[in-house]
Amino acid sequence: MTLTPDEHDVIVELMNIGVGRAANALSQLVQDEVLLSVPQLRFMYPAEARATFSESMPGLLAGVMQGFRGFMSGRAALLFPEERSLELVRAMLGVDMSADEISELEQETLAELGNILLNNCLATLANILNQQIQTDLPEAFNVDTPHLLNRLSLSGDGDEGAMIMLVQIDFSLRENALQGYLAFLIDLHSADTFLAALRRYLTELE
Repeated sequence: MTLTPDEHDVIVELMNIGVGRAANALSQLVQDEVLLSVPQLRFMYPAEARATFSESMPGLLAGVMQGFRGFMSGRAALLFPEERSLELVRAMLGVDMSADEISELEQETLAELGNILLNNCLATLANILNQQIQTDLPEAFNVDTPHLLNRLSLSGDGDEGAMIMLVQIDFSLRENALQGYLAFLIDLHSADTFLAALRRYLTELE
């Protein structure tokens, strides 16, 4: 997907609005300040995404996956290095717990986090672009990096014809700072629909 600088900047702005709303919701949930930002956004095909994940987050990943459909369809995922996910869960829960207790709550807590983050980002995109979108229930999972795209696949073959919107997020909570990714796997038809809606929005702003 070839974007103009203005189109790229608008998507980053919309993502920042979405994660900002998610940060407010999380701050109320954990009764502490949560800071989220989007320093980088890229569109890429699966082969490039595999290389990016192998370089930036090798090893085991903890994630939350959620299907979506409407003006665009696909799967969205929140991804963190697996070894940092327990730190994140501990920070979110805000209580002293054993590693075993934290581990038992990891999937549930990450699913709640992913639900808040992914829903806010998808809803923000749809609302500001005057479109409709529906989301499925979130599903927490663990996977090693080489098998990530197969895990997120829409068709079971790694979706070589799909487009991936990869959003880097910086996450800060209770003096814990970590970096994760939001990955939106969308088919090429949905990517065209998304771009058309974005261009209509930009035209209306002029």
